[in-house]
Amino acid sequence: MSRHPVRENTVVAQIVAHLRGFPGVVVRKRHGTVMGVAGDPDLYGVIRGRHFEIEVKRPNDRRSQLTRLQAANLLKWKLAGAITGVARSVDEALAILGLRQAEPVWICAGCRRYRWQSADAPARCPNCGHIHFEREAA
Repeated sequence: MSRHPVRENTVVAQIVAHLRGFPGVVVRKRHGTVMGVAGDPDLYGVIRGRHFEIEVKRPNDRRSQLTRLQAANLLKWKLAGAITGVARSVDEALAILGLRQAEPVWICAGCRRYRWQSADAPARCPNCGHIHFEREAA
């Protein structure tokens, strides 16, 4: 069974759907038409009152690179104060906009010296062997 590469418009749709779930975010897909500007990024919008422009590329495809025109347009937006970036996934788009939630930090309840950053606490502390961990206060 052959695997087809993920299409750019699929990634765009995933990013838009995900971003619409965040309060304070307005996101739009820029459609290429004769009225559009060549090389403008795929997504634009506002997050907490700040404009953003994101160019979306296919994941895991070395051939899917920014054109010179796209790079120049992203730079113009950035110099004008917009948040800009290139995303190949929802996670990358979230990182560009500062929306990726950091994983919690766990502290060993025994020795209080071992710290572990992950969604889940480790099974055992390598320092003291303790099996109980507490989430570090934010």
